[in-house]
Amino acid sequence: MGLYKLCDHKGRARDRCEHAWWARFRHARVSLEKWSNREIRTKTDADIAFDELRRAVRVGTFDKRGIDPPREVSPQTFSQFAKVYKERHVVAKGLALARSIDYCLKPLIARFGDRLIADIRTADIEDFIADLKKPRRVHRQKELRTLTPASINRTFQLMRHMLNWAVGREYLDRTPFRRGTETLIRKLRENDHRRRRLSEDEERGLLEAAAPFLRSMIITAVDTGMRRGEMLALRFADVDWKRQLIVLRGETTKSRKSRAVPIATARLRAVLEWLHLDADGEKKPDEALVFSDEAGEPVGRFRTAWVTAVLKAHGIKPEWKAYGWTALTPECGEQFRRINLHWHDLRHEYASRLVERGVPLAQVRDLLGHASITTTERYDNQKLENLQAAATRLEDGKSFDPTPKKPASPTDCQVFVKSWAKEPLSDAPIERSETGSKSRDEQELEEWLGGRDSNPDNLLQRQMSYRWTTSQCQSRRVNHRL
Repeated sequence: MGLYKLCDHKGRARDRCEHAWWARFRHARVSLEKWSNREIRTKTDADIAFDELRRAVRVGTFDKRGIDPPREVSPQTFSQFAKVYKERHVVAKGLALARSIDYCLKPLIARFGDRLIADIRTADIEDFIADLKKPRRVHRQKELRTLTPASINRTFQLMRHMLNWAVGREYLDRTPFRRGTETLIRKLRENDHRRRRLSEDEERGLLEAAAPFLRSMIITAVDTGMRRGEMLALRFADVDWKRQLIVLRGETTKSRKSRAVPIATARLRAVLEWLHLDADGEKKPDEALVFSDEAGEPVGRFRTAWVTAVLKAHGIKPEWKAYGWTALTPECGEQFRRINLHWHDLRHEYASRLVERGVPLAQVRDLLGHASITTTERYDNQKLENLQAAATRLEDGKSFDPTPKKPASPTDCQVFVKSWAKEPLSDAPIERSETGSKSRDEQELEEWLGGRDSNPDNLLQRQMSYRWTTSQCQSRRVNHRL
């Protein structure tokens, strides 16, 4: 009973050694450091923990798992678990998903909200994915729309990560997406690779139609390839004027890693210098946002300005619904979808122009901030003119003549065989014995052949080889006699 260590030291040497302190009181025997869930270095710390142990044993609250044992996990519905996932994972880690997590969780909560997470089976998820593939009416539209495989995969991946996180938190024993090492549910094959390019004429029209502030944002996006969130979070302290670099802080990037983007063009340098000045012509402080409104507040949404500039650049007058400037009329909305130009396409254009100018794909990856070069390959959209120019390298001057060709001239071997068939090379005929025994010429021929012409299946080949080799044998006999 009391304090002790599992070592051979005694006295003060025991109190100062690095071995763990143990305690025994009545029926309780524990390691004080593990039981108290704190570091115990001195005998004084051990005495305090031992007093807590004896107090817990006497009042009947002792638990061998520790002073604050883990609480029993009560059964949770999917709605309750979604709140825990949002607070303790998405928001706690500051993920970019926090801005849209409520919208992403809507279809999952509508389907599994009242179900216990332990009762969700593989078949339930497969049925849910099958229902997502069916046509549906979206936003009160008359036409039925079908979700793309990419949209279905995003919902599928979110639920898979949620249940995997539940397994890690010991809310579940296993996930319905896997059985051991076997994957039970796989993603759908996606075919949503965008190949939209921004031509020089289209870029010129877009800059002419845009307001000055939006024009500065378009130039920055095309010449740096930054994401929308990275641009809006940029401050003048992040601009290195001496080295001509834009340093993106890790807390503002998607990968949570800092990276540097060069100020490579004169127009980009002019844009940053123009944005650096306030209304009075004075330079803004370093902590000011590069893209902010007149009051210095961050820019939230600029979709209305972007849609207006895109439509005007293509000669279309934008028309909005009467109740606000947030929704186009059906006719204008259809024309905007036909143009099919997204803000993120400017980032793709930046990558494609770098590749066209011979920049290695690995360097493009680092400039874009991608973790894998496979993602960068999706951003490389070559123009059709460049692909046609690359294919013309196969041209070597050959042509096609549809007129019938004359028979080709016979080869030397064919001429020799035909001439020998008409005129034998030797006047002495090859004699054969009447009794069926082989003549001398035939025996010499057989020795010289060595059985190479012993296959009688191909009669023509045997006769051709026999005639040619016989003439060679006769020539050898003549030369030998001479």
